Amino acid sequence: MNKIWLIVRKEWREVSRDKMILWTSLLLPLLFVGMTIGTVYFMQRTAASNPAAAMDDASEMNIDQLMLLPEFAGMDPFTIMIVLLVNQFLLYYLLLPLMIPMFVAVYSIIGEKQQRTLEPLLATPISVIELLTGKMLAGVIPATVLTWASYGVTILLAYFLTTPEILRVMLSPVWLLSIFLLAPLLSVTAVTVGVIISSRVNDVRLAEQLGGTLVLPLVAITIPIMMGKLLMSGEMIALASLAVALLDVALLYVGVQLFQRETILTRWK
Repeated sequence: MNKIWLIVRKEWREVSRDKMILWTSLLLPLLFVGMTIGTVYFMQRTAASNPAAAMDDASEMNIDQLMLLPEFAGMDPFTIMIVLLVNQFLLYYLLLPLMIPMFVAVYSIIGEKQQRTLEPLLATPISVIELLTGKMLAGVIPATVLTWASYGVTILLAYFLTTPEILRVMLSPVWLLSIFLLAPLLSVTAVTVGVIISSRVNDVRLAEQLGGTLVLPLVAITIPIMMGKLLMSGEMIALASLAVALLDVALLYVGVQLFQRETILTRWK
């Protein structure tokens, strides 16, 4: 275990030297928190100053049928529209555990290849599993902590700046399962994919572009959610978490195979 934490600290020291990665990792959470709270806050103020126009906007979304569902009981059409928007922002929060560790994983692994420091590292009494685990934790831990911190700040701001209905949505099982269960699993996915990509390419930008395709499915889901065609539920998030966990196991197996000592020493040139 000490060897793994030595790798983690080494990776954090290396990444801390790249200010671009640090600023990107910090700005993304701030951006998503600001977008979520700012959009909801100003929409509520607009509705308060011009309720007729707000109701017209909500009616254009054809959400009358949603008012019959239990989860929207007692809400007016405009509040339902805000709830749909808030759930769309949840998917943006799930981008954090995908994007942040991807930067770290790609940089650390390709950096080892470019600097030719991985071979001497493997000459030390450390197994490939320990090395890979350390590199993964170096990306997963900060991404998960930043995601949880972003959610905590959002809840705090929502308590003071939004309505109780919106706050209840952000504290619903859908949000809690997504942030505390699905997000860490997605972080493992991102790091493992970064490992796999980095084992085949030598350019950081190319690896980041390839890894960026991970966010496309989440971005695509935002459209039907905003239109009210797809309603997220706790069961849906639980099933998604199970599917991602199984995917992580498969990706980890592939990543370990690509990190065999013989492969590194003969192909990573």
